Amino acid sequence: MPPASPARALVRRIVVRLQVGHDRMAASDDPLFLVLEGPGGREFRLLPARGSGLRRGNEDRYVLGAPEDPEANVGHPALNDPNAPPMDANAVVGIRLRKGLEPIPNVRGLGEMDDRLQLASADVELHVEGEPRPRRWMLAGPLWLGLICGLSASLVRAD
Repeated sequence: MPPASPARALVRRIVVRLQVGHDRMAASDDPLFLVLEGPGGREFRLLPARGSGLRRGNEDRYVLGAPEDPEANVGHPALNDPNAPPMDANAVVGIRLRKGLEPIPNVRGLGEMDDRLQLASADVELHVEGEPRPRRWMLAGPLWLGLICGLSASLVRAD
């Protein structure tokens, strides 16, 4: 008889806190994605439903959850819902942030296209059904993301 598979730990909500750096040109208009690595891994766009994010010196808080979750505050919550399809937190083997690129019209060279983002810190919480505390990952900066300095950064488990 095969061994019983471990119980699934369903992710109900993901909370991401980003502290954007204070240096000159620390902000970005490019998209930023949260990547959950592992079997059945997923990628979510961190885009505020209202206003703009990733401004110099700001602390941004993104809540990804079911569209009916009153705290969900990302753009297109139905498309950035960790509940659909269900995700098993036990299958998450890593978390990273990935900076995308928005094409800029009339650019003349690669250096002009590099819209960098400086992250002073990042904190990601996976809120799992039936668990009293969230599972946490962190990134301590400052760290730059961009074409010149790399487009992704891995977070480390903090709990």
